[in-house]
Parts: sequence; C-alpha cells; structure tokens
Amino acid sequence: MDTTMELDDMKAAWQTLDRRLEQQHALNLQLFRDSRADKARSGLRPLFRGQVAQIFFGVLMIVLGVSTWSSQREVISLFVSGIIVHVYGVLAIMFAGITLGMIQRLDYAAPVLTIQKQLARLRRFYIRSGMIIGLSWWLFWIPFAASFFAWLAGVDFYANMGAAIGWCIAGGAVGLLGTWAFHRWARRSGRTRLREAMDSNMTGSSLRRAQSILDEIRRFEKE
Repeated sequence: MDTTMELDDMKAAWQTLDRRLEQQHALNLQLFRDSRADKARSGLRPLFRGQVAQIFFGVLMIVLGVSTWSSQREVISLFVSGIIVHVYGVLAIMFAGITLGMIQRLDYAAPVLTIQKQLARLRRFYIRSGMIIGLSWWLFWIPFAASFFAWLAGVDFYANMGAAIGWCIAGGAVGLLGTWAFHRWARRSGRTRLREAMDSNMTGSSLRRAQSILDEIRRFEKE
C-alpha cells in the first residue's frame, strides 16, 4: 500500500514538473517571439521610409508631368512626355502605397509560417514593382528629360536633340531588352548562386533581416 502511494506521488510529482517545464518553455518561446518580432518590425522601418520617399518622388513626377502637358498642348511630343511622366508618378505612388499596406498588415502574433508567407508575398511584390519602376528608366529618362527642360527653361528637348533622339530610344530599348534577357538567363537551372545573389540584391537588406529573424524563431520553436 505504501509503495503504491509512493509511486502515485512520484508520478504526480513528475507530471507537475513536466507541466511546469512546458509552461516555462512556452513562456520562454513567447518572450523570444516578442523580442524577435519587435526586432523584425524595427528592421522593416528602412523599407517603410523608402516607400514614403517613393511617394514624395511620385508626387514630384506628377507635378512635373502635369506642368508639362498642361502648358505644352500645342507640342505633341512634349504633351505626350508630360502624360508619361504623370502616369509614372501615379504608378510610383500606387506601388509604394501597396507595399506600405502589406508592411502594416504583417501579423507578428500569427504562427511563424503564416508570417513567412506574408513576408514572401511582400517580397515578391516589392521585387516586381521595383523592376517596373527601376528598369523603365532605360527609356523613361527621355520623356523625363523633355519634361524637365520644358518646365525649367521652356526648351524643346526633342528639337534640340534632333536625329540623336532616335539613337537614345534605340539604346534604351537595347538596354531594357538586354537586362530582361540577362534576368531570364540567370534564373535558368544550373545558375543557383547567381540567381540567389540577384534575388538577395533586389530584395533589400530590410526584408532579408526580417526573414532571418523569422528563421531564428522557427528554429527555436523546433528545439
């Protein structure tokens, strides 16, 4: 009888200890998650500020574009250039606004896998929108320059460039197609290191840091 009671007491004690250890582990995990989540949130601030700066940049493009097309209606080339710059500014603001919204919607209280999926969607959109905004400069610089000189001094950029403008357009088109072709070539099988390097460069340090922090949390959860 005493032996049975001792065994029951030992079993109850082990169960109590096991529960306390589980509670302690859960508490440690929560504290670790909270600290890492705060670090991930603060790590995305440079990206947040960058998108705010892009919105201001987009506003400047809209102001320049509107100023050009509204005052150069008689000169078709300058009128169209102003429209292009205006549309570019709208796209820059729209892409930055969507990115900011995705950053704000990151749920750091959700399971790590859910956060990683949200971060992956943010990363994909950031890369694609960045390529549209960035690569377009191969050709966009031409209507931008035309709009800028028309606004600054009332100069017709196209008239002053003459036949050289054709070479500028051709060079921009070649550069754009070449960059696109290189991007596709780098993503083909067998070039894993180059593809990862390109992805890492386009992703930006803020998103890379956030992903590495989530990886830390996931490893800690598995321990």
